[in-house]
Amino acid sequence: MEDQERNAIDRIVDVFEMTSGLPDDIDPESPEVRAVVETLPEFLQKGFEMTTADQDTRKIAKEFNKCLGIYFNQLRSARENGKKVVFVPFNFGPEIIYAMDMIPVCVEVLTTMAQGLEEGVGPYYDLAVERGLPETMCSTHKGVIGLLEAGAIEKPDLVVDGSLGCCDPNAKAFEYLAERFDLPAVYLDVPFYSDERALDYYVEGFKKVVSALEEVSGRKLDPDRLREVVGLGNQATELFFEINELKRNVPNPVPNYYSQLNVGMKYFMVGTPEALDFYRVALEVCKERLKRGAGVQPEERIRAFFMYTSFYFDPSIFRWLQEEMGVSFLMDVLSCFDFNPFIDTSSVESMFRGLAQEMFNLPMTRQLKGTWDMPGNWLQDTLYYAQTYSADCCIFSGHFACKQAWGVYRLVSDAIRKELGIPTLRLEGDGWDSRITPMSTIKDQLEEFFSTIA
Repeated sequence: MEDQERNAIDRIVDVFEMTSGLPDDIDPESPEVRAVVETLPEFLQKGFEMTTADQDTRKIAKEFNKCLGIYFNQLRSARENGKKVVFVPFNFGPEIIYAMDMIPVCVEVLTTMAQGLEEGVGPYYDLAVERGLPETMCSTHKGVIGLLEAGAIEKPDLVVDGSLGCCDPNAKAFEYLAERFDLPAVYLDVPFYSDERALDYYVEGFKKVVSALEEVSGRKLDPDRLREVVGLGNQATELFFEINELKRNVPNPVPNYYSQLNVGMKYFMVGTPEALDFYRVALEVCKERLKRGAGVQPEERIRAFFMYTSFYFDPSIFRWLQEEMGVSFLMDVLSCFDFNPFIDTSSVESMFRGLAQEMFNLPMTRQLKGTWDMPGNWLQDTLYYAQTYSADCCIFSGHFACKQAWGVYRLVSDAIRKELGIPTLRLEGDGWDSRITPMSTIKDQLEEFFSTIA
């Protein structure tokens, strides 16, 4: 049994190194393999079952695990290598931090990864609340805050709060994180509008973040290093767009589980060579699937767009949709990156503007700033994704902390039905905490809904 006193990052590294080293021809049903799998935490058991569902998913997941193993090893050795660690939210791109030779940690993704710990992440949610964080805050922040409270992870050198104006619980959680653990913090404000004037304002705020990174790191930004990182990011964006283009095909050749892996890669590693390796493998697999007409089993019955967040505490949902329901999981809002720009690398100023524009269009910053029906906001983007990828339905499963989404969900849902003629399902649950609504209940509700469509 794992020693729960060990640093959580060390234990996460063990998981990724173990899973990336599995042979391609492994038989998941063999007695020897089952005996090992049954010793794993429930989350890892379900993750193993998902990633061994078919050879194609396995190839993509294996590359993902290899890349994340490299990342977490770098995070684990950051202090001894003289690198500073920066905590960021999901709507702050990692490229500028890599360009400063620092290590970015996306708080929400780290909480998701921590579900693979032997004790799970539930005890850390509870500890964060016991120590003062409101119970109604998003679980993605409660997890990391609880890990810090327990001393299971080290404190970062800087906190970047990049959600002011688009995700209020996120913004307050980062403020709490900085004050609770006496951490230096910098705040990037998100303006109400989406026009050029708003972007100009956002660029100026981004430059202040860069100045804070320089101060904390003790070094000036190297333009050549920035250009290298941004160039890698542009290449990853090109590959990502190619994969998304494949999703337009009927049947969709992109395995359901890719969407979840894509979120982790985008928020942790874009701007690195490893991210390119992941997207190249994923694109190769998906192109091959397109050639042979592969999709969900036994055939694609329904194409579903999760118009908000999905469920991340149980990877079995992706296999269940893929193999039992015949449902193609197109994407959820956290993987809606279609409006990422290709960044002009001709000057530092153009790269600053491009990186700021990228973050201005990251999920939730893009959709939930301003009013719900403004151009480029939640309604317009939901209509775009549903139409572009030929969705047969939309599914909403917002966290109860996401009051800005719950408050307008019905308006958006009604508009989708009126303009596209497709139904929307509203689910209640917590994408990261299985204790709120168990997966068995979620599957029952989804199955009943799907029966009304097919």
